[in-house]
Amino acid sequence: MSIFNAYLDDFGKITVTIDRSFYQGESSRFQLTGMGGYIEELSIEGVETHDSFILYRLKGLYDPNFRMDYQVRESHGRYTPLVARLIVKRERFNALYGYEKDDLGSHYSPEHTWFKVWAPTAVNVTLSLDVSGVQILKAMEPSEMGTWYVKVPGDFKHATYTYLVERNGKVVKSLDPYAYSCNGNAKASAVIDLSELDKIRDYPIEEPITATESIIYECSVRDMTMHPFTGTTTHGKFSSLCEDGTEYRGLPTGLNYIKSLGVTHVQFMPLTDFSTVDDFKPELNYNWGYDPRQYLSLKGSFSSDPDHPYVRMKEFKELVSCLHRNHLRVTLDVVFNHVYDVAETAFDCLVPYYYFRYNEEGYMSNGSYCGNDFASEMPMASRYLVYVIRNLMQIYGIDGFRFDLMGIIDVATMNKIRNEAIRNNPSALIYGEGWDMPTMLQGSQKANIHNQGAMPHIGHFNDYFRDVIKGKTSESEKYERGYATGNWNNAFASLAALTGNVLDTPHFKRFFSPDQSINGFETHDNSTVWDKMHACCNNEDRATRIRRQKMMIAITMVSQGVPFVHAGFEFCDTKKDNHNSYNAPDEINRMDWERMEYYQEVVKYFRKATALRRSVSEFCLKTALEINEKVKVWVADDQTVFYDIAGSKGNAETVRVMINPSTGDRFYRFDEEWQVIFDENGNSQEAKSKHVCVPALSLIVCKR
Repeated sequence: MSIFNAYLDDFGKITVTIDRSFYQGESSRFQLTGMGGYIEELSIEGVETHDSFILYRLKGLYDPNFRMDYQVRESHGRYTPLVARLIVKRERFNALYGYEKDDLGSHYSPEHTWFKVWAPTAVNVTLSLDVSGVQILKAMEPSEMGTWYVKVPGDFKHATYTYLVERNGKVVKSLDPYAYSCNGNAKASAVIDLSELDKIRDYPIEEPITATESIIYECSVRDMTMHPFTGTTTHGKFSSLCEDGTEYRGLPTGLNYIKSLGVTHVQFMPLTDFSTVDDFKPELNYNWGYDPRQYLSLKGSFSSDPDHPYVRMKEFKELVSCLHRNHLRVTLDVVFNHVYDVAETAFDCLVPYYYFRYNEEGYMSNGSYCGNDFASEMPMASRYLVYVIRNLMQIYGIDGFRFDLMGIIDVATMNKIRNEAIRNNPSALIYGEGWDMPTMLQGSQKANIHNQGAMPHIGHFNDYFRDVIKGKTSESEKYERGYATGNWNNAFASLAALTGNVLDTPHFKRFFSPDQSINGFETHDNSTVWDKMHACCNNEDRATRIRRQKMMIAITMVSQGVPFVHAGFEFCDTKKDNHNSYNAPDEINRMDWERMEYYQEVVKYFRKATALRRSVSEFCLKTALEINEKVKVWVADDQTVFYDIAGSKGNAETVRVMINPSTGDRFYRFDEEWQVIFDENGNSQEAKSKHVCVPALSLIVCKR
């Protein structure tokens, strides 16, 4: 903050602060000046004394002309630019400048390219066009509802560009938030001829799939092929994961490995542009990508040619097409809750204060704990997020999205996003982290788990499922056990977890439908399950912990809701007790194919568990009504969980799941004969019997 600041915070309201080092912060008179000799006396409506400055609330400028560069003069003759601040948050501002057409960005044709950008508080905007190193400057004309427009004749298929934006007394260089791509390290946005992408054939999966029939596999493009034993010719690129036939010691790796697992969806960790990995030298450091810079343009470090804006787009579309050909749907992890550096983003360069949350004193909200919160509730911000979702789906064929810190985003925007996604793909998955974040948004507006009733069919990571069965996840609670890791007191609580938290009293009801419950025991965040057991089961041998791992794999697949698996869970992955490996080296984060070979027994069990879920429709019930009508759950012997599912209409069979988390075998006698279709090794048994053994630390599935 400088010595003297002036902010336009509403129509007719200006806030001024003067540092006490300048005339003790005192001023008796303020004037507003502008171009062409404009001058207006500002009346002082209120004064607030603070330790280091004095704040003045002034009246004036009821109808600002944002094309004019205003300055405020105080009584000692000092001037400061008038900064359009909280005025951009007002309803009247949005009524005057809310732009609803879908024509922002650059639009290419061989004869000309036209550019349109929304910058209502800018005095001037200039297009800076770079054609093979030659810079062309074109003044943009003010257009409707705060937009600026210019049409440039010529073929600019391979041009890059930025906007030079004059606002608030300075000129800044900005990317185009609506651009489809950019050059290396996002120095400039790129003009894109989308017909070039049409040349890449997609193979969309036409068969419909419901959310509860899905099995989501979270992985990183970089991690999947970074290990030297992956067998790919390149590592960590979009194209690396397209390489077919790779193996390690006769076992599949990379693409082949994912294909072998029986999952339905591959969820990629962030792939759109982020800040802390150099596109040209990605080997210098690692980052998961939760430090976003652009929401639509892809990250260049995943490309074989980071400085070529088309290459990253083509290679990613080829990857999606490759996965689709192999009957794998693709969901993207999107980080729409914050940005890495507000000042460097196009959002703040074009319309300062609009796209981020502030309180009435002008202080930035930080519910994300990353320094800022994206103001999704603002009309243009909300429309922008829908625009990004639409384009990611239409350009690349994406099948769904996982929203990082979804509780920062507002309910209305999330519903708009889901509606847009379903319009593009009726089977689209929309889910995210519904944690209740302390952002400056009314509680009823937050897209968090407490408001799930206002967001039908949007999934939330179910921390109840995770913590009750595995045990608490945070580093400070890593020694706490869950039902599957030795705390039998959680047996009754696990009944609600197994049934998607949709059963009525006496169970804990959290969701209105099972597709809202995303069930997983580990994600990229926090410790892996195996590392968690290093702490909470540290008195047990490896064989015992393997049995617990397998039990949790099976629980994931038989529970009502949507199964979610982090890459490596299926082979007891470890991050060497690093509970937050967001910037740890590749050696910590990459897929370890040697470990995959060592724990091949568990991998084979995982494949049998996914096959079980995909073959038994009773595990994929679609409504809370079905679950309440067909499912019966209870606890025997104070620890063994019984979970019965009546057959679907026309199917007299009943499926029974029995879970024994104890270290001793359990024997049960029933009136009817049961056939074990999934035993402690994932195998089916031909014989039927009234006597069933549930081995120690195992889950079995029977039918009659």
